[in-house]
Amino acid sequence: MNIADKINDLYSRFGRLPGITIECHKDLVAIGVSNSAASAEIFLQGAQISRFQRKGGSPVLFLSKQCIYKEGQALRGGVPICWPWFGVLEKNNELITAQYKNVDTASIMNHGFVRLMEWQLDNIEISNNNLTVLEFSLDLNDDNNNLAPVFYKKYWPFTTKLSYRVEIGKSLTASFVVSNKGSEPFSYTSALHSYFAVDHIKNAIISGFSKADYVDALDEWKQKTQLEDIAFNKEVDRIYKSSPHKIILSDRNRFIMLASQGSESTVIWNPWVDKSRQLSQFDDDEYQSMVCIETANALDDAVTLATGEEHRLMLTIS
Repeated sequence: MNIADKINDLYSRFGRLPGITIECHKDLVAIGVSNSAASAEIFLQGAQISRFQRKGGSPVLFLSKQCIYKEGQALRGGVPICWPWFGVLEKNNELITAQYKNVDTASIMNHGFVRLMEWQLDNIEISNNNLTVLEFSLDLNDDNNNLAPVFYKKYWPFTTKLSYRVEIGKSLTASFVVSNKGSEPFSYTSALHSYFAVDHIKNAIISGFSKADYVDALDEWKQKTQLEDIAFNKEVDRIYKSSPHKIILSDRNRFIMLASQGSESTVIWNPWVDKSRQLSQFDDDEYQSMVCIETANALDDAVTLATGEEHRLMLTIS
């Protein structure tokens, strides 16, 4: 389906709902949402939330000014979905890497492939003026997707259904469900790779991790212990283990509460000066206005699903 047909189909199904707009950003189609509590935007590619803003407030999520909105390129910012592996595939534990023994993983993309695939918008529910709910799904057995079936079947030969529910109101809730519809078990890692806007990274404080253990990806993956709140004066790339289910992000202007379910690991990331110069779709100085707090199933927090089982990864931002 070409982009014009997509827009026409979405408009015929949802375009007359109050507060819903069907938007085109170069090669990509997005759904705009506005209600009395907040506004938001979600792209079909990757079901990626790109914007959430409470009425009268400033943007909660960071989205780079350098995004190119091209098919097959995940946006730098918002909330990309990482699945069925997190980060560099070879850095995942043996449960994950064992599924790819016959595949050349050296040049494979980071963070899996579903953030590049076209998701189906199944339903929009407007229960009241303060809440809008969007439901997405991705059937990996459907060959009519924008990512070549030969590619994702090579890297994911399991019969799987993915569902994603996004609730937009005074809070933003994202619920990612993986269902094993096949006859054999599988394992995966994943993350809701959330980019948050801050007034300046040097003012950002993340609370809730005191005495938590983490793996430092910038120091030979050594395990360390967080002794106090997380602050930033250099590049940070850490995976926190047995992480808290409630986290507070603050800067000089506000507090943001993050609550999670189905996750025992959290990734904290800021690229700082040198790494920012290497990143695609990212200005050299944009590290100053963002921090990633990623609700994850990473490292030993990998998920294994038997036939008929499902797992829900949920994040609420308030």
